Amino acid sequence: MQEKKDAVLKKLTKAQQKKLSLQEQIEYLKKEQEQILEQAKQKQNELKLKQQKLLSEAKAQERKNETRRKILLGAWVLNKFKNDESFKHQWADFEQFLSAESKTEENRQKDKELFNDLFKG
Repeated sequence: MQEKKDAVLKKLTKAQQKKLSLQEQIEYLKKEQEQILEQAKQKQNELKLKQQKLLSEAKAQERKNETRRKILLGAWVLNKFKNDESFKHQWADFEQFLSAESKTEENRQKDKELFNDLFKG
């Protein structure tokens, strides 16, 4: 604290220092302290906003990565179903997966119909 006081008082000329009473010096230092505190709070808020933005961007990127993985894996599986007869025997496993994922019977039926063309012919 003494270092701060000394630093602030150094800003004042010798004549100004002599003119200021002890009480005035205390008031002046309190104002300086309040300004420093306010600046620190502003910086803290800026850093919090930056942190939130970075976290949000990271979450968004992870969602994009997850979606991309699903698309690529789905494309690979569809290719296997279309071109690899030995892979088609796993349809029953996939139907079980659809039944577990779909919340209603209507959705189950719609989901299964999406894949009917893969198994005809």
